[in-house]
Amino acid sequence: MNWRVWVAVTAPMFLSACSHVSDQAIVDNCRAGGGLTVATCECVRSEMKGALDAYSYDAMVLLANGRDEEAGARLGRLTERDQVAVAAVMMSAYFMCASSSGEAAR
Repeated sequence: MNWRVWVAVTAPMFLSACSHVSDQAIVDNCRAGGGLTVATCECVRSEMKGALDAYSYDAMVLLANGRDEEAGARLGRLTERDQVAVAAVMMSAYFMCASSSGEAAR
């Protein structure tokens, strides 16, 4: 999977204008993009952090902080299979956390 495709697919969930890099941006963008509760979005962050290796999680943090080029460079170094696995973890985290709290993303 081309990193540009990856960014195009995931960027709407992780838009941010912050220059400070923090995994809090995952929660903030989840709230802004999905309209989910803080608890659900903290669950998403926790699930992603627990399921991804540090390299892939850092790429997601960069993406959440609007550092698309840096995130894309990291993701571009992953195999296509690993890129798909990262996307699957992200989608699974959203689904599992929203389902367990009874929420649905808007």
